[in-house]
Amino acid sequence: MTRLIFQLGTNNWQRDGEFAPGSGILHEAHHHAFNSLPDTRAFSIYPSRTQRFAEPDVRVFELDHDIPICESISPVSSYRWHAMSEDEVAAYRERLAGQVHAWMDVIEDEHDEPMSLAIAHHTFLNPVVLADVNVRRIAAGRPRIPVLCFAHGTALKMYAAEASRVQPLEFPERFLPLVRAEGVFDPTSERAVDWVAAISTQQVQAFGGRFPEFPADRIVLSPNGYNQQVFRPTAHPSEVATWRRDALPSFQTMPYEGSTTQPVAVPGNYEHYVVFCGKFAEWKRLDALLHAAAAWERSSRRIATLVVGSGPHEDQVKYQDMASDALGLEHTYFLGPRDQAQLADLFSAADVACFPSKNEPFGLVFIEAMACGTPVIGADSGGPRDFVDESVGVLVDETDDLALLGERLHHAVEQALAEDWKRIRGPHAMNHAISNFSVRNQVSELLAQLALERDTADPRDTPRP
Repeated sequence: MTRLIFQLGTNNWQRDGEFAPGSGILHEAHHHAFNSLPDTRAFSIYPSRTQRFAEPDVRVFELDHDIPICESISPVSSYRWHAMSEDEVAAYRERLAGQVHAWMDVIEDEHDEPMSLAIAHHTFLNPVVLADVNVRRIAAGRPRIPVLCFAHGTALKMYAAEASRVQPLEFPERFLPLVRAEGVFDPTSERAVDWVAAISTQQVQAFGGRFPEFPADRIVLSPNGYNQQVFRPTAHPSEVATWRRDALPSFQTMPYEGSTTQPVAVPGNYEHYVVFCGKFAEWKRLDALLHAAAAWERSSRRIATLVVGSGPHEDQVKYQDMASDALGLEHTYFLGPRDQAQLADLFSAADVACFPSKNEPFGLVFIEAMACGTPVIGADSGGPRDFVDESVGVLVDETDDLALLGERLHHAVEQALAEDWKRIRGPHAMNHAISNFSVRNQVSELLAQLALERDTADPRDTPRP
């Protein structure tokens, strides 16, 4: 018997030159990892405005607009669900449910097996759509499919913004009431998901705080895995200096549209490099890193700061002008979004990777940098608390004072460089990532925690994991 697993993604995969946010990258990694397991076939569908193809186990939900997003921005979209009308959301939901339902029927008929598990990425529309699909399946005489909802974080941030009523025009109370009314996290509802998987302890708590009625014993902790084929040291430690000199000049800066600044190549002859990677969202706190860079640019060391990522035009202007005009930074390079192979090169070249996010849902970039043999520095909040300790880096004390946070990051970076953490902690970081964050191990352990049997019994009739 073959175990059939269906994944419904919220974000695009990184293909055809289209960059992807973390949940899209993770969805693709899970897809390949599931298919590497014995007697298992995985199928996936995800939205895209630009990608147009169909493969035996992958479909694109084709859009004529940017991918709707929940809370902040992604590398390919700043189009939020709140910008869509009620009719537009309803039409999106109906069309997606129809495509998923039809393809599931084809898959089951081709394999002569019922679907074993459906996975909804994010805690918003996808679990609602899979509930719709199950209603259609039951009406058509097919068995109900057990559903796992994978919580990535941004939908929970959207719900928090709605519930706070701090920005009622930008985040009106709209989608949290919708999800509650749909009953997908209400264990008394026939539409409820069977399990929720969260990527960090912080996300377990965030989900439980938002949906306290959902049984705690049905929430599974599933720390993210990373792509081990991509994220690994580019050069032997003894050859890093030579590699930097030869390879880094191939990276050019990406000034925002309308800037008078011209693109420049990254010099490969700095003494040290610090790298940041993240979308230009407020909670990623790039501004704190720029304050820190202003301090270490005044030190006696020759330190370059490499900023990877992007955001809406106004945020590109905000951060690049802050760096050049407000802070007078001369050795900070905005490189724009980069694909995974390029990101692995930059992580490998860096002495330390710095990600000062507030309440980071998990922190996959931490793991990816560690896998490249680079120690990490972050803020003591959110998912990184689960895996960052003094053997791989440090988490500085949390504060909402961005200048003070920048000062703390500066001291941590100076300590990392003075004590040569790249040589001392880098190997520990790489081994920790390899040993604990394989994507194949993640999906195997996830299925084991669900006690997923190769039958189609309703998991609500069996003991929970």
